[in-house]
Amino acid sequence: MEYTAKQVTLKDGSTCTIRRPETSDAEALLRQQKQTSGETPYLIVGPEEIDWTQEEQAGRIRRWNAAPDKLRLIAEADGALAGAAIVYGVGLQSRLRHRCSVDITLRRDFWGMGLGTALLGELLCAAKAAGYEQAELEVVSTNAPAVGLYKKLGFETVGTIPRAMKYRDGSYADFLFMVKPLLE
Repeated sequence: MEYTAKQVTLKDGSTCTIRRPETSDAEALLRQQKQTSGETPYLIVGPEEIDWTQEEQAGRIRRWNAAPDKLRLIAEADGALAGAAIVYGVGLQSRLRHRCSVDITLRRDFWGMGLGTALLGELLCAAKAAGYEQAELEVVSTNAPAVGLYKKLGFETVGTIPRAMKYRDGSYADFLFMVKPLLE
């Protein structure tokens, strides 16, 4: 999927670069994934489950960058990764190719600064340009900031998946299934 790097200004006046990751970003991307998964209970994986090697992560970056129907973007601020987002097709079948799934993670110290809006906005524009007609996501129902971001960007809740995630303590979290048309 095509994407040209962009500079965005955050709410505090600082700038951030949104771009595709390169294989040289593998180690930093692994650190960012472990950090963000440890900062919130809303992600489906915990930091202990991120056990890929730097070489495996570099291979993933190469495959994603070569794929015509996928895009991974990273947000870089102050020389470090502040967030990442992905978009990929829901299915290979012809009747599903118009749909894509999106996912975004941000470091806690960048929450509320406009980075999520910018990063997800860039991802949705690229998805639309690639021919996707509908973006979909699942979000933990109690993650009010994320739900608010998605609603602000035009996503609507179309259903709930009860007990979608089970925590180590035996408690559960429901997912909201949200959809945004990209035809408009």
